[in-house]
Amino acid sequence: MYNSRMNIQQFVGRLVKDPALKTTPNGKLVMSFPFAYNTLSKTDESGSTANFIDVEAWEKLADFYAPRLKKGMEIVLMGNLTQRRWKDREGKTRSTFKLIARAISVSDLRRRPDPEFVKQAA
Repeated sequence: MYNSRMNIQQFVGRLVKDPALKTTPNGKLVMSFPFAYNTLSKTDESGSTANFIDVEAWEKLADFYAPRLKKGMEIVLMGNLTQRRWKDREGKTRSTFKLIARAISVSDLRRRPDPEFVKQAA
């Protein structure tokens, strides 16, 4: 995991799929899901463009949110952007970005978990 405190990004958007929770060979929990957010743009009539990024959350954050997040929920993410680079079969350099979540907040109040349930889990 990347631990820089200077590379903090914040996004508001929606889950594209339900999160997947897995355990690494080292026994650490990791939750992953694709996330969609909009940016301002003049490329379409609405003035915004949809962007997609993969998100990972680790350990306590993953354990707490994996059963609570569902496809379509609006959430606020704060975390570190990381880039992975590789060479494809033709030798071209490719790259992708991933957000390592440090904080998650459910902003979709209609779908927010019951406050009593959250108190018990904390």
